[in-house]
Amino acid sequence: MLRRIADMPPGTVGFEAIGKVEDDDFEHAVEPVLRAEIAAGRKIRLLYLLGPGLREYESDTLGEEMKFAARHPTSYERVAVVSDEDWLRPALRVLSVLVPGQLRAFPVAQLASAREWLATADRIGAEA
Repeated sequence: MLRRIADMPPGTVGFEAIGKVEDDDFEHAVEPVLRAEIAAGRKIRLLYLLGPGLREYESDTLGEEMKFAARHPTSYERVAVVSDEDWLRPALRVLSVLVPGQLRAFPVAQLASAREWLATADRIGAEA
């Protein structure tokens, strides 16, 4: 299942993968939240935690996430994927092409850093 993380920094949303993540988990748990962010005119700053509680992640779930990202590429500002899973690396490379925002991977031990990175405002051009 994908469970929303309640204590995320303002302006960010997060989800933790727990147990078995099935095909329709993205559609039922994540997509409505992302659609609400887009409808409210906010850029998506998203954290995925695929930590030690994850047992199985169905490949169709990742496909649904990638399709959604491809349909809404300009809606993403930052995506942090927190995981120690090696199988994620190729998928993250594909996702980074589909999403023009910033995408970073963090090990589970750096969850706090991932949350901080998501919440930090971009400073490009701010010091001119």
